[in-house]
Amino acid sequence: MALSEHEQKVLDELERSLYADDEQLARRLKKVAEQTPDRQKQRSAGRKVAGAALVLGGLGVLLVGVVVHYSWMGVGGFVMTLAGLLVATSKVAGPAVAAPGDAKGPTKSRSTRKLSLNEFFEERWDRRMND
Repeated sequence: MALSEHEQKVLDELERSLYADDEQLARRLKKVAEQTPDRQKQRSAGRKVAGAALVLGGLGVLLVGVVVHYSWMGVGGFVMTLAGLLVATSKVAGPAVAAPGDAKGPTKSRSTRKLSLNEFFEERWDRRMND
């Protein structure tokens, strides 16, 4: 449902005043808005590249430690390699602002549903109007 020009202006004004009144909420909402699928793919790819670089560096340090017979260097290289694998394979879950779905359509679980700022406010408005 599209908003009229007046409703959009009122919503924008409410959003600005909300951000001015509660900075912590504003930061949380900004984080949610940044959790778009494209941004998540970029972060995932970046983590894989960083993890691979850390694995290769760790293997290099491990090999150098073995060649020069410094066991502490070999252990450090092994730890670096494990850390790289952990970074490359882990997922960092962003914050999710979720609300129960409408009774009209299918609902997703609270933990998997992520909303943009506009969707968040539209859903809250719809719930208020339906209650």
